[in-house]
Parts: sequence; C-alpha cells; structure tokens
Amino acid sequence: MKKFLIAGLGNPGTRYANTRHNAGTDLINLFLEKNSLELKENKSIKGEISSLKILDVEVFFLIPNIFMNHSGKSLKPTIKKLNLPLNKVLIIHDDLDLPSGTCKLKDGGGDGGHNGLKSIIESLGGRKDFKRMRIGIGHPGESKLVNKYVVQKGSLKERQERLSAIKRGIEVIELIINDRWDNALNILHSK
Repeated sequence: MKKFLIAGLGNPGTRYANTRHNAGTDLINLFLEKNSLELKENKSIKGEISSLKILDVEVFFLIPNIFMNHSGKSLKPTIKKLNLPLNKVLIIHDDLDLPSGTCKLKDGGGDGGHNGLKSIIESLGGRKDFKRMRIGIGHPGESKLVNKYVVQKGSLKERQERLSAIKRGIEVIELIINDRWDNALNILHSK
C-alpha cells in the first residue's frame, strides 16, 4: 500500500494551543477530530501519530511533541521509520509572509526564515524537496515583534480567518495524497 505523511508543526502544551505558531497542529487536530481519530504517542519519533486509509493510501498524521525549532528531530526518524521519499511528505506550518486567513501550497524551497522548516531541512542533510501547506498568520510589522507575535492567539477575527484557512487546507488533503497537486493548487490559489 502507498504511504503518505502529513506533519503539523507547532509547540507542545496548552500554553501554545490555538496560537498563530500552532496553525499546523491545529489543522491536524481538526482533521483527526472530523475523522474520529486519536493520536498515539511514539517516543522513538518524538511525536504523536495516527493513520487513516484514504482510498488506496495509508496516510500518517504526525504532531511532533517537541518545540517548533527542533521539529527535524521528530520528522527525520518518522520519515526513516515509514521509509518515505520526501515527495510523499507534507509539512503544514504557519507563515508570516501570507496574510491572515490564507492557505497556500508550495513544493520544495528554502525555510523562508521559519525555524521549524530550518530544523527539518538541517535534519534531512539540506534536502528541501518536501511539500508544504502554508497557513497565513500575517506579520506584526517589525521583525523584533515576531517572537512574541507568533505565540499569541490573535483577535477573534484573526482566529476565525485562521480557522477558515485551516478548513480550506483540509478540503484539499485528499487531492494532495493522491498526486493531484495541481488540482489542489488551483483550488487554494484561486481564492
């Protein structure tokens, strides 16, 4: 059976739940809730994982249980354990460069200043050829404000926009895992 890994980045613990930086974990949690699935802790991969068969693909959902800046310490052993090529990996993360409420896809590329992606790329020996789903959180305007900004929940309007972006991301997951990347791109990027 074909396999695919979807990892949602964020920080562990209730203090960071539903913050801007946890958009990736929020998407995974909402998807699992909608499909009545639960994550199970796996110490060897420093994360919580679940799986679901979607059509003819076994899809694994991972939330690292370590801090965002060390995400690679969870992704590398998970990818190795599942024996996956990087083109069968989707990383979901927050993105300061996108307006709040947007959801965009990207295939490969650098870390864009995102420490979670930086950790993953470093752990993979510089390889960047995995897919990304970027949940826009907007930018506070000054770089010195970023660290505090990303660990805040934001206004009610902003939280609603983020939830809307997450729901749009969930809508295209089936397309992504079934190699219909261009269809998923068209849906998300035309809005």
